Amino acid sequence: MKRLAPLALAFLALAAPALAAAEAQPSAKALALAKRYVVAAQAARILEDEGPTVAQYMISRMAAPPGGDAKEAEVKHAMLDAANAAVAAKTPEFLDKTAAIYARVFSEQELEAIVAFYDSPAGKAFVAKGQAAALPMAELIRSLGSDIQKDTEQRFCAKEAALCQAAPKAN
Repeated sequence: MKRLAPLALAFLALAAPALAAAEAQPSAKALALAKRYVVAAQAARILEDEGPTVAQYMISRMAAPPGGDAKEAEVKHAMLDAANAAVAAKTPEFLDKTAAIYARVFSEQELEAIVAFYDSPAGKAFVAKGQAAALPMAELIRSLGSDIQKDTEQRFCAKEAALCQAAPKAN
């Protein structure tokens, strides 16, 4: 999931105005264009890592199965299969609901331009190479987050020194 964080953030950033938008039903054309965008942008990749993430979480909440390492490996494999199947079953709903959000947020003209971009060589390259940028972007965000935390602490403590005496130091 970490490698897709920038892609997920981009999808969420594009959809954020939907929270403020009226709940008007989009036109059939807008919905069709939004579905083309969602497919072209490979939105389903956002869910790729959810199966293993869900399986790992579910396994962490289970007691160790009796039967040793072999049984434990069998249970983990079965849980991963179940989680991947659950994600696969929800993917069409995710794509339909994502398309509906975009169809409400963007005009037909905007959706036509977005689809034209994603259908273009540059748009296809953007999708194909986006994952190559995902890991460096995640590392950058993590690095900046740490720097921002330290800077916040320094700025706050410069103004509220008495409150910082008992506060734990940022790493």
